[in-house]
Amino acid sequence: MIDSGATRTLFHSEIAVHLGIDLARCETEKTLGIGGEEILYLHDIQLFVPGGPILTKVRFKEKLPIAGLLGMSGFFEYYRITFDGPAQQFTLERVYQS
Repeated sequence: MIDSGATRTLFHSEIAVHLGIDLARCETEKTLGIGGEEILYLHDIQLFVPGGPILTKVRFKEKLPIAGLLGMSGFFEYYRITFDGPAQQFTLERVYQS
């Protein structure tokens, strides 16, 4: 899910397991939300998205109610995103960084 309100790109921790990422060896970050304090596990992954793959740092979270959120850090810096609420559509335009 693309989420303009999410400060970070988050994926459920089970995705890390399927990718062969050992969360015990990842750098960690504490976050405080509605559910209290939680540990996030940071890891670089390659996302395959329109315009070609991007290498980005994502956070894996155990108590995420969906598979993933593409947020400001880890996704939005690579794209210009336009939301069209009435049409329930969005467009992605790749922003190439040097």
